Formats: sequence, structure tokens, C-alpha cells
Amino acid sequence: MKKIVINALSALRGGGQTYIINFLKHLPQEKYQILLVVNSKNKKLFSTYINKNITIYEAKSASKSIIHRFIWEQFELPKFLKSSDANIYYASGGIMLTKMPKGIISATALRNMLPFDERERKRFPLVSYIRFKLWLLRFIFLSSYKRSDKIVFISEYSKSIVKEYLPNIDKKSIVIPHGLNKQFLENKNTFNLPDGLEKNKFYLYVSILDVYKAQKEMIKEWKILKKENFSYPLVLVGPKYNEYGEEVVDLIKNENLENDIIYLGKVDYEKLPSLYKSSRALIFASSCECCPNILLEKLSASKPILCSDIQPMPEFAEDAAVYFNPYKIGSLSKRIIELEKNEVQREELSKKAHNQALKFDWDETISKTINYLIKKEGK
Repeated sequence: MKKIVINALSALRGGGQTYIINFLKHLPQEKYQILLVVNSKNKKLFSTYINKNITIYEAKSASKSIIHRFIWEQFELPKFLKSSDANIYYASGGIMLTKMPKGIISATALRNMLPFDERERKRFPLVSYIRFKLWLLRFIFLSSYKRSDKIVFISEYSKSIVKEYLPNIDKKSIVIPHGLNKQFLENKNTFNLPDGLEKNKFYLYVSILDVYKAQKEMIKEWKILKKENFSYPLVLVGPKYNEYGEEVVDLIKNENLENDIIYLGKVDYEKLPSLYKSSRALIFASSCECCPNILLEKLSASKPILCSDIQPMPEFAEDAAVYFNPYKIGSLSKRIIELEKNEVQREELSKKAHNQALKFDWDETISKTINYLIKKEGK
């Protein structure tokens, strides 16, 4: 039985955690043994999935800080892998700088496009920790890909960008998109809308509030729509992690759009499927993704989708969405007005969205990933 050690030290929130959770939930358990290296801060979350084929190891010293993690991965991890009788080491977070003991296959992945997108990095303040971090991560990621035996990309677009830096990346990489949780396709619950909102009478944009998600631009679009006597409000859903989120909330107030744009904050993950289905149409305005998980979720709702025309969004939604430029003010509002005039198009988009969502399955994603990791050479 092959033993795969997965590094989950950096999976502290968001997509990193979602990927690991789905990896464990959809693992073909009769064939493989997983040893998950966890952070003290996420140990409780991942402990839920312990069984005869899944065990965890809490790296306490690596949990103290990013510096402690780097030291642990450089000096302690090789010894740990050897003593654990590991066959494969999978750094799913994207950083693989550890020197592998002989006989152990190393693999990593790309899940963060921001370090490779200079246009998006410039949206952050010039002198800021996040901008410096993203600049540094590009070099760390590229070094990781050079060191790794195998690389898992989750979109053709992300692979094409890395290929500009490493032309021979095809020889040791594969593209495996993320899957879609079945709860989004099978959900039959209803969402208790707050006062003032009615089912099928609001547009919905779910995503974290951040500069590359273009919520400020969506506010400007709704200001245009208000002048056109557009009657449906925009509902924004997602957590605030930085100053941008506060700026979005302030902008809604300063533009006197409190009745036209409602910010609900963070909504529990299990409630999202019914919230999607309660909307009239869905918006996804992000300009930087590896695999847009939220877009996949929105496809499952069988609702018309207005989507950013920046790759890789068209790669995933194909012809199941209406596309707009999130940074060209007037682009979205024009598409919305056109869509409202065409009921046939709305119905066609709803059907196409559902069919497109069926293409993404976590069982298939994890099966392909496992099969790729255990192969001795290439794909």
C-alpha cells in the first residue's frame, strides 16, 4: 500500500482547506494510506477525517510561525519522511523546497495565481506586506516547480503562465481541475432571506472582499443601473480580511446605495447552495484565479451567470455564462440590461450552467490526482 504524506501546514482557511478536506473525503481508501502533516491551528478540523487509512501528525514547532515552518521543512521534514516510510510527498500548498530523501517522489501544485499576475499585484499598495509577499512567492513557487518531480495544475491557464518561465514544464505536470461538492447539485433546502429581499428578485455576488474580486467596480455598476431605474438589488456575500472590505462597505454608504446593495457578510458554507438558488442571477467578477471554485458552485444553481471575461473563468464556464470586463465600467450593467430583456436567453443560460457543473466531480479529481502521484514517471 502506497503511503502519501501531504503537507497541510499552510491550509489555514479558504481554498487550501477545502482542497485537503475533499482529498480526504473522496480518497479511494482501500488502496492508499495518507499521512497528513497538520498545523496546531487546523488539527481539530482535519482530525475529523482520521480512519484506518488516514492519520495525522501535528508539527508543533512548524506551527509557531512561517519561519519555524521553513526551518522544520528544511531540516526535520526529510527525516520525518524517511522514518514514516513515505513513498510520495505532496506539498499541495505550492511550496516544495525540501530536499527529498532517496526513493521518495515529490509533488506540488499551483493554487495561487496572484504571484504570477503583475497587473493584479499592482492593485495592492506599493509599500505593503502583501505585495512584497506575492513578489517573493513567485520566486519560491518557481523554485519549487524546478525541484519537484511532479506538479499538479488546476487549470490550463495557470499551466500556460508558468510555462512562460519554465518551458519544459509539460514533462512533469498535469492539469486536474477541482471538483464540485455534490451538496450544491443535490440541495433542496431554502435560504431564509433577510427582510427586504425576495426570492428571484436580487442579483448575488459571493466571494471574499478583496481587490482582485472587483466589488468596488460592482458598486459603480449598480450606481449606473440605479439611474436606469433598475429594480433588483445586488447582494454581496463574503468575509472581510483587509482594508478593502471596509472600503467596500463605506463606498456603499457614501454612494447612498444602502437600499440597492446589501452586504450580508460571511454566510455559512452549507447555506450557500440554497442562497444561490434564491437569486435571480449570479455574478462572478474575479480577475485572478487558478480554479474558480465559487464559479463552479454557482454553475450548479441553474441560474443565469454574469462572469468576468478574464481567464481562467471562460475556461471553466465555457458558453454557460454571459461575460463582461470587470474593470470596464458599464460592461456589466450593459450585459444585465440585455439579459433582462431576453427571457429565452436566461432560460438557456440556466440549463447550460447546470450541465456545465456536471463536468466537475471531486471523486474524479482525487482519483486522477492519486493515479498521477503514484506513477513512477511522467503522467
